[in-house]
Amino acid sequence: MQRIVRLILIAASTSVLLLGAGVLATTWVKKSANTDWTWFEDYVYAWATYVVACEPGRTCQVGMGIFAFGEPRGEKLRFSGQTEILVIGAGSLHIRPADDKGPVKAAIAPKDAGLLTITWDF
Repeated sequence: MQRIVRLILIAASTSVLLLGAGVLATTWVKKSANTDWTWFEDYVYAWATYVVACEPGRTCQVGMGIFAFGEPRGEKLRFSGQTEILVIGAGSLHIRPADDKGPVKAAIAPKDAGLLTITWDF
């Protein structure tokens, strides 16, 4: 009986990981960001890469990490067009315009991730 339960748990875990990997390649989150930091997504990964995009002809700033006291407390990068970013651990992604031209359209898409692994001692 224990063997059957273990096999079911392993199969369920594998299915979740495979579904998660499929989502990474196709999901875009699109929003209009105003002058304050606009929340896009929370993350919890060993590491992950995202593609972040800003409206053509505009400059944006992406903030990573824990959001506290009105701003992201991790790395903050300015970019135009699109760029790839690396996040580690847990936090969230926020974007705002960085060119004093008002609200901006922005998007993020997860690209790749390193998941935390569990070693089962059977």
